Amino acid sequence: MAFDHELLLHPSDKDALRALKAIPGFSQLVRGYMGILNERQMRIINMSSNLRLGEDQMPEIYRLLYPICGKLGIDVPELYLEMNVVPNAYTYGDTNPFIVITSGLLDTLPKDLIPAVLAHECGHIACRHTLYHTIGSLIMQGLGQFVTGPAGLLTVPLQVAFAYWMRCSEFSADRAAVLCEGGPESMVRVCFAFTGCGKDYLPEANVDAFIAQAAEYRRMVSGSKWNKALEFLLLSGKDHPLNAVRALECREWAASGQFSRIQSLMRYRLTASAGCDIPAPLSSGECAWKKRGDAERLFSEAGFTGMEFVPTDAAPDARIVSVMLGGEKPFKKGDWIPHDARIVFTCRTEDPRGKPRQGAVGSIASNAANAVSGLFGSLFG
Repeated sequence: MAFDHELLLHPSDKDALRALKAIPGFSQLVRGYMGILNERQMRIINMSSNLRLGEDQMPEIYRLLYPICGKLGIDVPELYLEMNVVPNAYTYGDTNPFIVITSGLLDTLPKDLIPAVLAHECGHIACRHTLYHTIGSLIMQGLGQFVTGPAGLLTVPLQVAFAYWMRCSEFSADRAAVLCEGGPESMVRVCFAFTGCGKDYLPEANVDAFIAQAAEYRRMVSGSKWNKALEFLLLSGKDHPLNAVRALECREWAASGQFSRIQSLMRYRLTASAGCDIPAPLSSGECAWKKRGDAERLFSEAGFTGMEFVPTDAAPDARIVSVMLGGEKPFKKGDWIPHDARIVFTCRTEDPRGKPRQGAVGSIASNAANAVSGLFGSLFG
């Protein structure tokens, strides 16, 4: 049963990426970067300058990746240590992404918070952020014009949109860390530490006061258009959101019903010891006219076990004509349904192109009526 990374995506992450892709020049810019991005070159830099961690090199840190990657359903990436006094961690690459942590991070955070940072970086991999993150990081480092050349593809709107999406993507990666840690407190403490509270003082930190500070900040900004404009100017060139806001987002998401459901889903996926609700991979309408074998695979991979097919001997290439939860109710994509719920797939084996499909007459008539209505509207409206 695969883990669906879309469950972790923060709404602002989705919206910002959609807006970024809609900006003229985005696809050309990505193609330009793809022409020069070479993971082999990145690996040469890491292998020659950084310390590769593994079973024979600082295994205590490297082994932290195993349970994290198991929970998120990703391969264990390469992990490197970089000599840099700035506490940081980042993920680069595309087909074979890797993680780098800095010596400053190990000096700043207590050992018990390192797993949360690694889970955050693995969250970027699970959410498939790494390609655009790599491009965005080069842009933020001022290498954009070198890549795009005189064509001027790197416009100001693209720069601002890339930075905004990168900030929003951090919320999704934070959710991965909250999920892997079983709650928000580790990520809240990481955010607290990044404000300047080192590990010697972190035990004395008042985390609740930090969250209250974040809530006050949110009220201050949301209550004034001018403050909102100032915030935009402050963050327009930054690739990470404010630490207090991240901490508050982690707390709020961990208190949501979505977090509880995903926790149950993860336990079921890893142990199959208890039942749980699972989001539907497709709506009942989207299943129509798919092959039985394709629909069965999608729902089985999602974790559903109560599927029924009518007729029971329908061939794998038989077409689905209707799908009903409990035999009587339609459902939407993303609806949370008990994993063992009875989902009835009605199939037909005839070639659907030869004659009207069973159960489709109503929709065909409806589509025809809509077309006629639109035609008359355009002629006489």
